[in-house]
Amino acid sequence: MIPIWCSKWIGIPFADHGRGPDAFDCYGLVHAIYREQFGITLPDYADAYSDARDHASVAAAVQAGLQAGWATIDRVHETPRCGDLLVINVATRPWHCGLMVTSERFLHCPTQQARDSGREIGSSCVERLDSAMFRNRIEGIYRHVSMQQREAA
Repeated sequence: MIPIWCSKWIGIPFADHGRGPDAFDCYGLVHAIYREQFGITLPDYADAYSDARDHASVAAAVQAGLQAGWATIDRVHETPRCGDLLVINVATRPWHCGLMVTSERFLHCPTQQARDSGREIGSSCVERLDSAMFRNRIEGIYRHVSMQQREAA
């Protein structure tokens, strides 16, 4: 079941470097939800790339960010949880992200039409992890150390 708090984050338009509240890019959405929903302030990274089409700069920012407080989830031995970060490959680079809201669904802010559903999704939405569009493009799923510490407490 998708958490009730997700509904306020669905349908928000995409904007390059968007940090809300009226528009987000993919990481801007994760950044805002972590702050508001989980009380965790993540680095911003909006200055790390010129625009979302600059795949190399975005990929470098993603990789640098993952080394700052994120642990890899081994999906063979561990089930993704609400709040885990999903990173998707685009053009063979880690370029897009979303937030797991269940073990099988994630919330994200895409920029283009979803080929598997044929609907326009230039705004935040919940998608299935195993959809044809995403299942073979998963770079990884990561849990923030602050979330791990909460679970241990």
